[in-house]
Amino acid sequence: MMGEVSYDLSQLGWKAFQDVAAAIASEVLKRPVQTFLGSNDGGRDAAFVGRWDGPGDAVEKSTIQCKFLGKAGANLTLSNLKAELPKARRLAANGLADDYVILSNAGVSGEADAEICTAFQAVGVKKCRVFGGTWIAQQLVGSPKLRMLVPRIYGIGDLSHIITGHGYKQAEAILNSMGSDLSCFVPTDAYRSAVMALQEHGFVILLGDPASGKSTIAAILALGAIDDGCLGALKINAPDQLNLWHPGEKQFLWVDDAFGPNHFDSSRMGRWNAELGILKAAVEGGARIVFTSRNYIWEAARPHLKTSGFPVLKKSHVVVNVHALSEQERAQMLYNHVRRIQPQAMRRRLKPHLAAIASNRAFLPETARRLGDPLFTKDLVISRERLIGLVEHPVEFLTEVLEQLDEASRAAIALIFLNSQAGVPSPIVTSPALEMVTRLMGVHSAELARAMLHLNDSLTLLISEATGDRWIFRHPTVTDAFATIVGASPELIELYVHGAKLDRLLREVVCKPKATDDKSIRIPPTLYSVLLKRLSCCPLDEALMSFLGARCDKPFLVEVLKARPDILEWAAKVNLVGLGLSGKLLVAAMASWDLLPEGVRIGIVANVKEHSLTWLDAKPLTDTILRQVFKEDEFEKYTEAFRKEWLSDIPNVFEEFGRYSSDNEVGLYEGFKEDLQIAQVYFGLKNDSDFDQLYARIDSHIETLQADQPQSVWSPLSMDRAAGASNGAGAIFDDVDA
Repeated sequence: MMGEVSYDLSQLGWKAFQDVAAAIASEVLKRPVQTFLGSNDGGRDAAFVGRWDGPGDAVEKSTIQCKFLGKAGANLTLSNLKAELPKARRLAANGLADDYVILSNAGVSGEADAEICTAFQAVGVKKCRVFGGTWIAQQLVGSPKLRMLVPRIYGIGDLSHIITGHGYKQAEAILNSMGSDLSCFVPTDAYRSAVMALQEHGFVILLGDPASGKSTIAAILALGAIDDGCLGALKINAPDQLNLWHPGEKQFLWVDDAFGPNHFDSSRMGRWNAELGILKAAVEGGARIVFTSRNYIWEAARPHLKTSGFPVLKKSHVVVNVHALSEQERAQMLYNHVRRIQPQAMRRRLKPHLAAIASNRAFLPETARRLGDPLFTKDLVISRERLIGLVEHPVEFLTEVLEQLDEASRAAIALIFLNSQAGVPSPIVTSPALEMVTRLMGVHSAELARAMLHLNDSLTLLISEATGDRWIFRHPTVTDAFATIVGASPELIELYVHGAKLDRLLREVVCKPKATDDKSIRIPPTLYSVLLKRLSCCPLDEALMSFLGARCDKPFLVEVLKARPDILEWAAKVNLVGLGLSGKLLVAAMASWDLLPEGVRIGIVANVKEHSLTWLDAKPLTDTILRQVFKEDEFEKYTEAFRKEWLSDIPNVFEEFGRYSSDNEVGLYEGFKEDLQIAQVYFGLKNDSDFDQLYARIDSHIETLQADQPQSVWSPLSMDRAAGASNGAGAIFDDVDA
């Protein structure tokens, strides 16, 4: 069966073929590529220098020459390589061609092979060998690792010959869900690192911001794992879904947004720690596991991971930052997308600006895809300033594109927006979401369905799964861009409340008679029940506490507390002094509207008072948020108690400090001074010589403490940058408009 596989390598394109050649040089010929030898012919004839383990212990230099012919069925002849002979002579003279390997996607006859080798050896090459498309295809057929290193291969061959059974169906579904991504994919250093981590350790964490390509890489890793013998691929997003893993089976598990989709989810972290033993067992049983996460969420999660339960987490090379792209990699992504389907006229207009776009560090893979899509560029002003703005402000640009769509297309976007988690079943059937969209957008369902097809693989994507076909957004950032549009429209606010991401709602909306500022979006009382339903499963984190405490009116907060008894349970146990601003705001709001049980409120007041008097903490005196938890007489009694405890005998206060100790004695005394100054101002005790003398004693004591501390030696880190020449990434675009 394997022998029947054939690949039309001309479909790869010259750059993907270079990737194939480099992978084969390293994996099959055992000549790891060390140096790329640039050319001035648009890159189609690339050469590399590798290492060749010659006779005995000799290590010699090997040149690997790639020759790509774009015509299917073409044969390689010496005339195709005439221009390389003078270069080969120079390489041989410099000791770089003891071994000269020619790799071509074209066919090679026996006569051509002999003629080519004779010609190259005549100019000084010690040993010349030619490997054509048939031989290369055989290597690809026999090596899943090669196919993983150059995943573009999956798009040009018959998958049924290399993947069988249920895995074949899943592989087809993955390819289908990727749309045009595979044809434009660039195997970056980050991708190769992920492949190696997965093969060596069975586990990898992909880190990156939204639109950085995490999902594309994870999908290709899933495809490669199925190719390499995994029986199936599962995509999960929570530790309690690990029961889908079947012990004893070699499976691929893709855990998307492992530690929270938009912020660190501490409750999910606790569940992961409990399941790390299962992850370890799965990997030891042959499973391959990929986690994806945003960088800042991973940094928040990492200190909480109990790595003893899953030791591979201690290995730094299982954590791969996919956002770390070289300029060459960014340029190649941009070239692939712009060259794919953009009309030649648009490619010519874009060409002068492409190098500047690729050199911008704000560039993301999604940037390249949008610039390669005629839908996004048809009304785009082509100027350097506008294109750099597109790179640096992608959501704003996407918002403009959505605003320019016709009504039916915007309605199609709205329908997916309301179903962004699960997608819209295809064919589209009557549903409450469809009724809402047609009512608010003023279009018929048939118009919406036609528009959905028109937008496929641009803004929308039709994917196939075992449960049926579904429409989803081509990229998650469409959700954010459309939320910006509907959130700004009072008549479309219903769509916004139903479809916007929860973290965005908590950040942007107010549930009050009037918005607190121009940027806030007011939710009318008629939609309170919708928002309340969405908040029912939201973790009680900083975002939710800030929203409830600062941007909600009493009627809404009353309903929230009815639906979320856990909030009152939290308030009964909380230490208000140690809370951040968000927690204080929520407790203060509940107290000021008499929504806290009186016993809970009295307990909070007692805790604040006790801490303040015990530890000389004067901050509650001036904390207007904490003040709302106190009744008037309670606050008066507290301030009087503080004054009596700490300010009634200033000359002897310094001696009181002796009962405290800290690992940071300097910080302790600096804190004493700061709190005394707060209290002095609060009680109006100005021009008091006793305070001046006390501060002088504190300062003197701090100086003594600092003098006793060992001096640390500081030396600046080297920030030197290599002053080498440009890597020539701009040359990639030489033939983008050809």
